[in-house]
Amino acid sequence: MKEKYLRLIAMLQEEHKYIKGKEIAKRLGISDRSVRNYIKDLNENYLIDSKILTNKNKGYILTGAVEDIKVSEHFEFEERMFFIVKYLIDADDWITYEEIAESLYFSNQTIRLDVIKIQKMMETQFQNLRIESVIFKGVRLKGSEIEKRLLLESLSKITTLNKNSFIDSLAYHFKDWVARESLEGLMTFFHEKYSSLQIPDSSETTLSILSYLIISVRRISQNHFCDYSFDSLDLVEIESTKEFEAAKSIMYDYGNRSKIIIPDVEIIYFSFYLISQRLMISADNDQKFTVPQELRVGVKNSLNVLEQDYSMKLSEDEQLYSGLLMHLARDMYPLMFNFYIENTFITTIKKDFIQGYYMAVSFANDLKKSIQLQLPENEIGYIAIHFASFIERSKTKNVKIVILLGRLQSIGYLLKNELERRYSNVSIKTTVIGQNAPNNNQALSNFDLIISFGSIGIEQANLIVINGTPTEEDYQKIDNLMRKMNYVFGTKIDFFTKQRFQDKEELLLGLLTGIEAPEMMDSILEREEFSSTDISDGIAIPHPLLTSRFEKTKIAVAIQEKPIDWGNQFVDLIIMIVPGKDDQKNTSRVMEEIYNIIKDPELLVEVKKTKSLDEFNSVIENREMKT
Repeated sequence: MKEKYLRLIAMLQEEHKYIKGKEIAKRLGISDRSVRNYIKDLNENYLIDSKILTNKNKGYILTGAVEDIKVSEHFEFEERMFFIVKYLIDADDWITYEEIAESLYFSNQTIRLDVIKIQKMMETQFQNLRIESVIFKGVRLKGSEIEKRLLLESLSKITTLNKNSFIDSLAYHFKDWVARESLEGLMTFFHEKYSSLQIPDSSETTLSILSYLIISVRRISQNHFCDYSFDSLDLVEIESTKEFEAAKSIMYDYGNRSKIIIPDVEIIYFSFYLISQRLMISADNDQKFTVPQELRVGVKNSLNVLEQDYSMKLSEDEQLYSGLLMHLARDMYPLMFNFYIENTFITTIKKDFIQGYYMAVSFANDLKKSIQLQLPENEIGYIAIHFASFIERSKTKNVKIVILLGRLQSIGYLLKNELERRYSNVSIKTTVIGQNAPNNNQALSNFDLIISFGSIGIEQANLIVINGTPTEEDYQKIDNLMRKMNYVFGTKIDFFTKQRFQDKEELLLGLLTGIEAPEMMDSILEREEFSSTDISDGIAIPHPLLTSRFEKTKIAVAIQEKPIDWGNQFVDLIIMIVPGKDDQKNTSRVMEEIYNIIKDPELLVEVKKTKSLDEFNSVIENREMKT
């Protein structure tokens, strides 16, 4: 079962009332349509003695008790993964496929195939782990101790709501590791800790922390300890943070209950775990971190690289620089040891801050090269917010307006004040007609909008003539032109297709071939490995990490009648952007223009129905004229 299915069930269980679809979508980081699909699938294929009811006006509510959830073939693959990894971790050395198969009531062949899938998953998420397989010996899990624990903890999240209560679930998954009666006492113990340590008390938090600690205490009791592999704890004063205080209090008391001694290094790793869960964030807490010199240099160098690409003064913005440093200093060690960084807003961030996210991926790519710090998708999402804030701060007044004043100059100045109030991105010049005022096409070409009080003897599409005091109709004309300038998809689309593709890679290659850039395929795929380029509402915006050989940015569009699996969701509108070699600034503008399409639900529906490049452009242009 998908993790988000379980989170949805937990959410409805906690609320005991109707929740709007938009609220569920926001919390889970998915689209409204996905919420409807999830609930339909849960009702039809999983829930037994309960049901999620739908009310058009109120939203969704869970009825009945979730006594159990249907599973196919006794276990779903995700649940088998958990128990296979649990057996591998618990084995002193080799364990045979037959032993695992007998324990899970599956064939040897099924377990062998599952192990191969687990190995592939580990290659991308847990690079310091490997599964060794030797004929006549069996299999064993080798590598980093902390990553073994994090692997099992990540799998325990997937299925932990399959039982009626937390205790049932934990007892089911960690049988042979902890007695049920001990779990009941632990639940009371942790609720008391949450209150005294100011940790958010939620089902997800409780289950995550309990799973991590049960796994850790089991391993410590078997004399398997995390490596003390820090150069110096002076790099990050972890002991001064709220997370360390909480980790120390919880770990020591839990160790006493379990009658085992907890080494100091385990407290440090548990602190990293709490940091990665984003449970105790505060601005004051961030200031307690000392920023390593390596990180300072890496961030500054990465900003300098982006500065050259985008022609924006990134490295000179102290708020951006210090914000990135404080954020990364806090997350640096959890990232180094592959702790999962929690970010429930990643889908919203990718959709609402397209330009910032685009820059954040480039920043992450360069940071990986310079200081070998790998930023996962959720962390890139947080970095994107810093870049989005910078973009907002540095926006220039990019619409140039000239007001040609007539005899009643005071009315012209009142109009200027009103336009500056209505539009934050305008630069307005006023001049009196006949007094060195521009009055020909060439002189007026420097302005995006020309407003004249009286005729000036020329005709232009961006000219509005006002006779006397501006009327509501005059303001409407100005507003229409302003919307068009701020909203127009002004970049030429180089390729459009409705061809049906079988999968993601075939589609990507098809679009690249359409713009004669198949050599960019590796860079496109590398970008997808950083973070999937699907955003929401069935849209993906693939783009390479590298610039192309072209002078100008190229755009290719594909619309699919049958949506394609993009990794995190299915998509049917794909807008590929391939930056020109010296055209990153224009690429950034294209991102903003695309955002103007996807934020308009009605326009998005119309765009997805188009069948040709001309129709695609026509729909957008017609929409602009209506707004």
